[in-house]
Amino acid sequence: MNDAIEVRKAPRFSTPRWLRLVTLAGLFGIFFTGSPLIALVVFPFLRLFSPARFREHCTRALQLGMKLIIQAGVAMGVARFDRKPLPSSVDANKPYVLISNHPTYIDMLFVLGFFERLTCVTNGRWWKHWALGRLLRSTLYLPGPGSGLAESEHMLETMVGTLKAGHPLLVFPEGQRSFAHQLRRFRRGAVEAAVQANVPIVPLFLALDRPFLTKQLPVWKPPKVPPTYAFEFFDPILPADFGHDSKRIQKHVDAMYEARFEKQRLAYEALGESPLLSSGEVSGGELEDADGKAGLD
Repeated sequence: MNDAIEVRKAPRFSTPRWLRLVTLAGLFGIFFTGSPLIALVVFPFLRLFSPARFREHCTRALQLGMKLIIQAGVAMGVARFDRKPLPSSVDANKPYVLISNHPTYIDMLFVLGFFERLTCVTNGRWWKHWALGRLLRSTLYLPGPGSGLAESEHMLETMVGTLKAGHPLLVFPEGQRSFAHQLRRFRRGAVEAAVQANVPIVPLFLALDRPFLTKQLPVWKPPKVPPTYAFEFFDPILPADFGHDSKRIQKHVDAMYEARFEKQRLAYEALGESPLLSSGEVSGGELEDADGKAGLD
């Protein structure tokens, strides 16, 4: 895995902050207004011409839409992006579990937008949304707790079934965005699903060279310098190498992420941009996890 990405103090060129803010607002608007349009206009044609692979094609169409939004944001100077491909030992055409820390609002777009076959566990409330619900129900994404659907009641079994059906899966084990000063507790659901399905675990650290779109920083206060997102992969984990012991794997994963997060925290302090913590952000144990019932202790 790469070391911490370099902190830039004086970029050669930086898009004005007001323009980055306007662009970001516009891209969010495109996503939320474009979602129902895609569901109402594009997806019916996909169902008509390819009913057998309808959900697969809808997932691919949504992935391309997210990729275009991210590329537009990069082109307009909202952020920079240092993307790495999957480790060479991972077959992108076979199922795997991609786990990642969750620093910002837009992590899901960044990750899903650049891995074609990747599915994910989504917030169950989104499936009831008038616009996003219709969109998600046409894809291979999984409804998290709160969706009201049967798949949400037994998330671990649903995740294992998705993997055994051949679909790679993205899970944010923290469930919500990370704290500024520490990661939230990683739940064991993603690791347990990988062990039961006997597929590789691909740990990804989303690194930012400065705070951006976190719980502590409002959207309307972007940093002076556009942030750089970097994909940093740890070595893939095969369940057999740990005797298919999910607790041993989880302990290994926790140690890797905590060490890497500490490097990033120290880099923020050196930069002088470590975000302030709100009084309520002391412990995340009482907060609901996105993978809900799959989030084993």
